Amino acid sequence: MTVAQALRIGIVGVGRVGSAWGTALAAAGYPVVAVHARSEVGLARARAGFPAALPGTAAEVTDASDVIFITVSDDAIPDVLAGIVHAGALRSGQIVAHMSGRYGVGILQSAYDRGALRAAMHPIMTVSGTAADANLLAGASFGVTADPAAEPVAHGLVTAVGGRVVSVPEQARTAYHAAVVLGSNYLATLVTATLTLLDELGVREGADAVAPLLRQSLEKALERGPAGLTGPIRRGDTGTVRAHLDALGTLDPAAAAAYVALAALTLSQLEQAGLVDHERGEAVRQVLLASAVRTVP
Repeated sequence: MTVAQALRIGIVGVGRVGSAWGTALAAAGYPVVAVHARSEVGLARARAGFPAALPGTAAEVTDASDVIFITVSDDAIPDVLAGIVHAGALRSGQIVAHMSGRYGVGILQSAYDRGALRAAMHPIMTVSGTAADANLLAGASFGVTADPAAEPVAHGLVTAVGGRVVSVPEQARTAYHAAVVLGSNYLATLVTATLTLLDELGVREGADAVAPLLRQSLEKALERGPAGLTGPIRRGDTGTVRAHLDALGTLDPAAAAAYVALAALTLSQLEQAGLVDHERGEAVRQVLLASAVRTVP
C-alpha cells in the first residue's frame, strides 16, 4: 500500500478550513474516512468534498482514523479534545492535529499524555467557504509545528496537496500568527479604508484606480522590503504628512489615527534600514507626535 492508502484521515469540524483541507486530501488520494460536523451545512460540505467519509461523533471519528484533524475555532479546540480524551478514543501512535495559527502542539498535551503524537498545521491562506478553496491550498505555505515522530506525516500531507512546509518553533506560534494576521487581515482593512475614503470623496471606480498601485506596492515590499518603500515619509515631506493628517482628521479620525501609527512604523523601518537621515526622520517624527494627540478616535 502507498502511504496515502495506509493513512486514514478523520476530520472533526467542517468549517471553511476543514472543508478545504478534507477536499484537498481526498483529491490527493488520502482516504477521509470519518467526519464530525455540528450542522447540516457542515455535513453538506463534507458530502460534496469527501463523500466517502462517514458521519459520527468526535470520538467515533477518532476511533476510525489514524490522523485526526480538529478543525474547529481556536477557542473550541480544548473542549473538543477534552471530549475525545474523556471518551477514551485515543490510542498510541495516532496523530492528533489542528490547523490553528495561534496554537502549537502544547494545546494537545492531553492527547500526547495518552500516547498520541501532535501536529499543528496552519495554512497561510485565506479561504471563503467555496468549492474552489481546496485549490488555493496548492502553492500555499503551511506553518507546521509537530512532534519529531509526527513530522514526516505532517510534512507529507502538506506536500501531497501541493503545499510548502514552513517550520515554526513552538514558542513562536502566537507571534507568528499575529505577524501573518497583520499582513493579511489588516492589509485588507487598509484597502477597504482606502476605497471607502475615495468613495466618500466622490472618486468613482476607486478599486480600478488604485489596483495597479496596490499590486505594485505589494510586489515591491515582498521583493525589496524597506527598500521598496516610497512616499512622503521616505522623502521627509513633513508638510505633506501634516496636510494628510489634517484632511483625514476632518474626514475620518479613525483613518487618521491609523495613518499616524503606520507612518511611525514606516519611519522606524526606514531608519533601521538606513534609508532616511536623522534630521528628516526627526522632523517627520515631530509631526506625527503632534498629530497623534489630535487623531485619537
